[in-house]
Amino acid sequence: MDISLRRLGLHRGAPRLYLDSPALRRAGFEPGMPIRVTTDAAQARLVIDLHAAGERCVSRKQRGAVVLPVIDLNSSADLNAVLPWGSVRVVLLTGCIHILAVASVARSIERALRLFERLKAGQALRSASIAFGAGITSWALHTGLSQVGVSSSLRLANEMDPEWLDHSGRVHPLIQPDTAMVNASMQDAVLDTWLLKRIGPVEVLEAGIPCSGASRAGVSKLGLQRMEDHPLVGHLVAAVIQWIAALQPAVFLAENVPDYPHTASAAILRAWLRDAGYVVQEFVLDASDFGSLEARRRWFLVAHPPHLPLTQPPKSDESGPAGCLAEVLDAVPLDDASWRPVTYLKSKAERDADKGSGFAMQWLTPQAQKVPTLRKGYHKGGSTDPRLRHPHDEQLSRLLTPGEHARIKGIPEALLQGLSATAVHQVCGQSVDTRVVLAIGRWLGQALHDIPAAVVPGGLSTAVATDAVATARGVWLSRMLGRGVGVGAAG
Repeated sequence: MDISLRRLGLHRGAPRLYLDSPALRRAGFEPGMPIRVTTDAAQARLVIDLHAAGERCVSRKQRGAVVLPVIDLNSSADLNAVLPWGSVRVVLLTGCIHILAVASVARSIERALRLFERLKAGQALRSASIAFGAGITSWALHTGLSQVGVSSSLRLANEMDPEWLDHSGRVHPLIQPDTAMVNASMQDAVLDTWLLKRIGPVEVLEAGIPCSGASRAGVSKLGLQRMEDHPLVGHLVAAVIQWIAALQPAVFLAENVPDYPHTASAAILRAWLRDAGYVVQEFVLDASDFGSLEARRRWFLVAHPPHLPLTQPPKSDESGPAGCLAEVLDAVPLDDASWRPVTYLKSKAERDADKGSGFAMQWLTPQAQKVPTLRKGYHKGGSTDPRLRHPHDEQLSRLLTPGEHARIKGIPEALLQGLSATAVHQVCGQSVDTRVVLAIGRWLGQALHDIPAAVVPGGLSTAVATDAVATARGVWLSRMLGRGVGVGAAG
């Protein structure tokens, strides 16, 4: 068997596929042999086979002292079924040649049509989540989709921390009896072919790529020259790409810290997605623009089919100004032990000020309209973690409670019920602000909701979906093959 990629050319005003490879001889095609050309419209392929009653013959070409067999198809009638692709995959078997879509294009078409058909039938979109955590991002994404009438179901929740996954199994509304809950590293789980077969393809894949190596704190703490040097998470973009290839989602969503798009991992991810036939959009969103007290900035990447009518980044269409901190505070008694003088932190702040290190304590009042970043380790009460001042004794202050932390990020407390205070702060501190992901869900959902009418009024069209995907892929394929799209002679 021989497989090659060929560009469809243009010759004398008609499309042309010109084959003159020595592989023709290896497949049994010799000059003068009769051949038959048939079109399988349902499968969008051409078949060329040796046939005694064939009305055409294999041609010949002299190249030096070598005579090569040639098959030259130069008409719209022959090539109409594969014309939208621009480039094709030529598979040569003994006595038979199949002209098919390039594998990546075929996958792109399958993803798009699978998505369109499920939407048209009113079926729930199947989703998967890797680095699930406590399912905060998944909850917000699914909720945002449902707010604009797109239903979805969670097929897979993959999380390495058993405590968080067990907790989600007890309280998370997306976890259903048919949800595969996989407590394993993402790079190990994606190699489980038994698991992948049972999950099957999904329409939406969401990944919170671990950010320890990309965050400025992580880079500084470990002295990394590049994010990919992180010993535990620096390589995980490879596993994420494996998940995309395995589950073939129509829509892929990733989030990370704002510095992530400048890493080598992000460059590899966006290039791979492009070559796989996705349209890629990236944006950094600030939670304060969506009604949050915390100015939590996160990078988001959305990869989707060419036909999905997504243009500008999502914007908040519901949330007003965030208000003030008092609106989310618990009724903590003023004589509670959580109010502390923290003289050791004040002393450290003075030493830091003398050294000019830039570290300083951050104080909050109930009237505050902004809250500094609440990190994963907020429960430790570090020297720069924001503290709420006592209303009557300026020497006393306290950390925000787990419930206050959750409300600041818009996280439903039902998703955190039963976790320790430390665990709640950890979950919230490394989570997204749900208002932002809710907006992304609505943004995606509205575009998904509009697809059937946008594609073809009154129905879905394989040809139109094929053309859209091929158009998005055409420029890259033609560059790879070394020629422009659909111009010039082939042969």
